[in-house]
Amino acid sequence: MSFVSSVLRPVVPVIRASPVLSRFALGCIPDWHTHITIPQIGKLRIRLRRNRSLWLRPPLTHEWYPLAALRAFVRPTDTVWDVGANLGLYARWLVTHLKARRVCSFEPMAENLPELRHNLALGGVVNQVTVVPWALSNEDGEVEFQVDDVQSASGAVNSVHGGKACVARAALGLPPKLERVTSRTIDAILLAKELPAPDVLKIDVEGAERMLLDGGREFFRQASPRLVIETHGLEVAKQCLEFLFDHGYSVAACVPTSWHPRQHLRLERSVLARMTDQYDAHFIIASKQSQDLPEELDYVNL
Repeated sequence: MSFVSSVLRPVVPVIRASPVLSRFALGCIPDWHTHITIPQIGKLRIRLRRNRSLWLRPPLTHEWYPLAALRAFVRPTDTVWDVGANLGLYARWLVTHLKARRVCSFEPMAENLPELRHNLALGGVVNQVTVVPWALSNEDGEVEFQVDDVQSASGAVNSVHGGKACVARAALGLPPKLERVTSRTIDAILLAKELPAPDVLKIDVEGAERMLLDGGREFFRQASPRLVIETHGLEVAKQCLEFLFDHGYSVAACVPTSWHPRQHLRLERSVLARMTDQYDAHFIIASKQSQDLPEELDYVNL
C-alpha cells in the first residue's frame, strides 16, 4: 500500500479542489475490509476507503504527538478514558504498549462499534477494555449525531455543526448524514458510578471538545485527571485552553515550528491573544501537576 499512497499523494490537492472529482475518486476506492499491520500495535482491520488515512501515511508518525503525550502521562495503575475510540488503535496502544490497567473506549457511531470490538479482540485486549457506545458532551439524553462515512469513519454531535453538513461531507457537496445516539456528561456518569473515574482522558470528539469539558465541570474542579485533547478549529482550541487555565491546569501543546522547532511548548494564558490558526494548538496536553508535563516529546522514540 505504500506504493499506492506514493502515487496518489501528488494528485490529492487537485482532487480535493473539486467536489465532483473528489466524489469520483472516492467512489473508485472500494470500502472493503482489509488488514494492515502497525508497528508496536499489530494487525488492525480497517475499511479501505473511509479509513484510508491509516494506509496513506504511517499512523504512528502522523499521530506522534498524542501518542508520545500518552506515553508520558499513562501509568500502569491508571484508568484511561479513550473518548472517540474509532477503530481501537489508541485502546490497543494504551493496553499493549503503555500497560494501562483499564481503558473505557467511548464510541457512539454505530458503524464503528463492530470494527472497534473486532480490533480489540484481534489485539487480545477485550478483558482490559470496556466499550461504551455513548458520545460525551454537555447534555444527557438522545441527540442527533453527524456521521462521516465517506471521507473518514468519524462524527460529532449535530450541535457542533448547527445542522449543517460537517466539513468533510460539505467539501463533497453532500448533505448531513444523521443518526441518533446517547449523549452523556462526565459528571452524570461519575455521579451514578456507572464507570470508574479516569486518571487520564484522551479526547478526540471532532469539535465537541469544549462541550465535553463543560459536561465535567464538577469532576475537573474536584479531581486532577491528565488530559490529551485533539482540537478541531481555532475557537474550540481557545475555549478549551480557557477552561483548562480556569480550572488550574498547566498546559502544553503541539505548536507550529515557527513557535518552537520541536513543536512542543508550554503555554500560558497570554497565548490566547497570539493564536490565529487552528493548528496553533492542535493537540493540547494538560495536568494540574506541572511536573507531569514533559519538557520534550520525541516521535523518533515511539
